[in-house]
Amino acid sequence: MVETILFYGFAALILISALLMVFAPNIYHSALFLALSLFGVAGIYVVLNSYFLAGIQVLVYIGAVVVLSLFVINLTRRIIESDSDQHNEQLLPAVIISALTAFLIISAALKTNWGTMIAHRVAQDNTALTGRLLLNEFVVPFEVVSVLLLAALIGAIAIVAGDKKGAAK
Repeated sequence: MVETILFYGFAALILISALLMVFAPNIYHSALFLALSLFGVAGIYVVLNSYFLAGIQVLVYIGAVVVLSLFVINLTRRIIESDSDQHNEQLLPAVIISALTAFLIISAALKTNWGTMIAHRVAQDNTALTGRLLLNEFVVPFEVVSVLLLAALIGAIAIVAGDKKGAAK
């Protein structure tokens, strides 16, 4: 009973903070609402007895991705504050694709027979199992994500270094 209440509480936190993130007029507030939403996901991981994933969620996503987003916001503030045209010609296709995606997800959720699904109880400590799976069965996707993160880091360094060279001229 307590787990169900906590689950719905964290789900409501995720939903509300995600909506506030999307509709916030200030981009800093959007980043903070993103952190709150990711904290709710970590809370759901705790409810599901996956403490390792909850810790990774807090460290990697809240501690790194949100902080990186705030750095990017600070570095690109000059671009945003310029009086360039903010009109987006891709608004209509984006709305159509978003509505189509939402329709497909909702129709798939309504067609699923949720009553026949059985939830399997997870072991109390699944950290060792997660490590074995990441380094045995899922080693290729794990390494692909590692290379992707490395490429993003190198790209960010190149952008910042290029910006300093351009500012020095």
